[in-house]
Amino acid sequence: MNLDSTLEHLSKKELLNVIKMFSKNWLTVDGLWFTLVEDKFGLEAALDLDLKMWERNALIEARRIKKDMGIEGGGIEGVLRALRFMTYDPSMPFEYSIQGPNEAHIWVSACRPQEGRMRAGRNEFPCKDMGLACYCTLAENIDPSVKVACVFCPPDSHPPEAWCKWKLTQCA
Repeated sequence: MNLDSTLEHLSKKELLNVIKMFSKNWLTVDGLWFTLVEDKFGLEAALDLDLKMWERNALIEARRIKKDMGIEGGGIEGVLRALRFMTYDPSMPFEYSIQGPNEAHIWVSACRPQEGRMRAGRNEFPCKDMGLACYCTLAENIDPSVKVACVFCPPDSHPPEAWCKWKLTQCA
């Protein structure tokens, strides 16, 4: 047995698997924390605390992405690139379409937190405020000319092929 399996000794394929595993683990911790708070204090308390966590976490992640990945500015493409480095993306990647020089849409087809709630017999939870906090904070820190608006996100009704959809617009 080789106990020298530190990150430095892993192949590219193994490193990618570790990144995906870490991302899943992070989402699991977030989901467990949320449901434990929800069970003990109710959905409103869990949503309130979760929103505060996402506001702070998105700011921290945006600053780290900016510094460590060297992404700053770049308009919509810069924001889309930065979003790929958010902790949750490897295990819950967004899809996107460019609508023109100043507009893009992103959406999540497979949402691990929502799908986990469905498997556990829970209802969808209203995550629109968390999404706004996350996406707006990241965009604001990467390129303030890019604004984010929600097209739909729970508690909104949504088509079966997407949990949420967001519009990115680059202002002059």
